Amino acid sequence: MTPLLTINLLRVLFVTFCAAIGANISSALSGNLWPGLVLGLVLGLVVVLIDRLLKGVSLRLFSSATFGLLLGLIFANLLMASQLLRYQSETMQWSVRLIVYAVFGYLGMMLAMRSSRDEFSLIIPYVRFARETTQHEPLVVDTNVIIDGRIADL
Repeated sequence: MTPLLTINLLRVLFVTFCAAIGANISSALSGNLWPGLVLGLVLGLVVVLIDRLLKGVSLRLFSSATFGLLLGLIFANLLMASQLLRYQSETMQWSVRLIVYAVFGYLGMMLAMRSSRDEFSLIIPYVRFARETTQHEPLVVDTNVIIDGRIADL
């Protein structure tokens, strides 16, 4: 099997699985499986579309964005844990929470994606795998050559 065929087969199986899960949940809740089947199918297709859009994104960029989103949501949660909105209406609290979480999540993602590798490694120390290149071929010499002062590059 070619890799493209395997990927497309996995996508079809995923969308089918989402549709089956949606139909199962819908039939258990309302007795009618069609709304859940359609909703599961649409959600599965949206996930596959997002997968197709993320084709050119590197793993480093994706992990940076995910980490930034997580940090942004943590900061938004810390801000919303305060009692700033205690006396506001329920609708106002919900609206402000939604806006704060969206803004902090977005800013966290964008800041993490724009950061350089060194800035990101200050936040999360990780092992960098770098190529070790030798500038010159190793020399095999006798001890007399090492003692001789005429060869300066040794």
